[in-house]
Amino acid sequence: MTWRRAFVALLCLAAGLGVPRPEAGAAAVQAALVFVHAGRSLAALAPLYALRRPLGLGILPRQPYSVEISKDAPAHGVEPLLDVPIGGAGGVDAVAAPGPAPRDGEIRRGVLDDFFSAPGVVGMRLDVEAQTAPDEPAVRDVLEVARARGVWFLDAPGGSAGAGIARTLGVPALVATDEIDASPAPDAIASRVRALIERARTTGQAIGVARLDGPALAVVARLLPAFDRAGVVLVPPSALLR
Repeated sequence: MTWRRAFVALLCLAAGLGVPRPEAGAAAVQAALVFVHAGRSLAALAPLYALRRPLGLGILPRQPYSVEISKDAPAHGVEPLLDVPIGGAGGVDAVAAPGPAPRDGEIRRGVLDDFFSAPGVVGMRLDVEAQTAPDEPAVRDVLEVARARGVWFLDAPGGSAGAGIARTLGVPALVATDEIDASPAPDAIASRVRALIERARTTGQAIGVARLDGPALAVVARLLPAFDRAGVVLVPPSALLR
């Protein structure tokens, strides 16, 4: 058993008690949900952990609780990812912010420091401001650090150059399918969650991303029975790697 399969098995064991499972022999329809921008507060994690489902958690680096959360999340069945800020996203220093071009190796050193501030992460994503598209050399520098650290990569909903660069470098990659809180209105989020469920039923899998500090978590908690009724099993995001 590879380390990734063993890690996923432990996550499912930690969070799967009381969760409906597909009948023996049935092909599981799977979905993953990743809540991002953790790190500033421990209290914000309590509602997430209370769901008792395998989930993904994006952790901003160099925040007051980044280290603690990255280490503790797996015990709650939650898979920790590093949110690498690009262009000032998340209100933290970016590895490729506007201004003078970074010196050779500067981005890699910055991302390595990010990983040291969240040592428990097993994956990473780029936390990109909508108006700031990082250039491909910067993305490659970030993903080369991911390769060196042995973590996988989650690309933004709809995909970008990042997934292709990751695969070229041999970094396992997934592409998120839905930004479920693209509109912050609870009714709009609920509609997107239902669309994610239908996408999973149609294609076999789906990955939704949302902010931890917004209304999406409460909406997802309310709609968990809809996943079960549809036969869609929530899994840690790395379980969808092929």
